[in-house]
Amino acid sequence: MRGYMTQFPSFPSWLGKHSSSSKHDRIIQDLALHMTLRTYSSKRTVNMDYLSHVRDALVQPLTSQGVEGVQDVVTRMDTYYLMKEDFENIMEISSWGGTPSPFSRLDPKVKAAFTRAYNKEVHLTPYSLQAVKTFRLSTGPALDPEYNDELNEDDSQSDEKDQDAMETDAMIK
Repeated sequence: MRGYMTQFPSFPSWLGKHSSSSKHDRIIQDLALHMTLRTYSSKRTVNMDYLSHVRDALVQPLTSQGVEGVQDVVTRMDTYYLMKEDFENIMEISSWGGTPSPFSRLDPKVKAAFTRAYNKEVHLTPYSLQAVKTFRLSTGPALDPEYNDELNEDDSQSDEKDQDAMETDAMIK
């Protein structure tokens, strides 16, 4: 075999890019789901149109007003039903080419005030924050054999009582 295999070394980098794009796709899907009651838009529309404007609307009060703008940002997040994780995801996704996010350039005091203010309040969301557990129906008996035998004995005794009741009942001919 002669020459250089050009496709082999690029596979790991493709796999990494595919993994990153799948992660970003999931994040945008979650953002679109969370914002859907306010924006009435699809995942693609959120990514193309809303993301940069929402990022600027969330960061601008913090950069211009500092600690005084924290409550405005929390209120805006509640308006769009966004969580703290959504805020971080918006900052991660909307940064291009390795440039730092606008939130990372903020003063640490403003960041800490934002986190404290967000965690202090209760944020009602129209969606579930916990994973819903699904229960499977069992196909076989899940009872102990001793307990199962006792149930069968009780069933046979109740059947005998029902037959006696039918024989003595005056309404049944």
